[in-house]
Amino acid sequence: MQYFTLLTAGLSLVFASGASAAAFGSAASLSACDNEVVASETFIGKDHNVKLTTSHCGAAPHVSSHGTLLNKRQSNSTTVNVCGAPCNTFCFNPSGGGPNESDCAVIADAILYDSQNVGPLFNISATGTATDKVTMQYGSCLTYFLNQDFEQLSYCRSDWSSLVTWLSGDCNAANNAHGGLCVAQDQAWYIQVQHS
Repeated sequence: MQYFTLLTAGLSLVFASGASAAAFGSAASLSACDNEVVASETFIGKDHNVKLTTSHCGAAPHVSSHGTLLNKRQSNSTTVNVCGAPCNTFCFNPSGGGPNESDCAVIADAILYDSQNVGPLFNISATGTATDKVTMQYGSCLTYFLNQDFEQLSYCRSDWSSLVTWLSGDCNAANNAHGGLCVAQDQAWYIQVQHS
């Protein structure tokens, strides 16, 4: 299992074990978003070419830090800053059908552009609300942040950008994968990268 910690101060990546993410089964069980209701759509980045969607899944897949599906849990109703929080990475195998790394690089750059021009943090509402999922898509690459907790979360755009870059590079066909995800160790959220 891989522990992936993003340190926002230096954007340095710290890996507590091996160079590759753990393998995880088919992406189909995690990419499903039954009864998705879109709350808003816009475009971000310097060239306004990355589609950003906020939405809610009627039956979103909730994932544990071990890569297994789990049930939702209750928490206090506050905003929690999860910048730099460690997460466990998993790649979807077998290879084939993953996103193009160059397309994912456009998303990563757009996120960094917004970090510098909009603000370093973004909020994502609590699970069960109209905007508990934030999705970005460009070309063949799609990434999303899903809040699995009943608290509103605040996350660093630079962290998300780094994860998009890392997952698209480590969870690719050369590594017998077609995308992947990083699940918070406390299971409050996860970020996924996959083919659009």
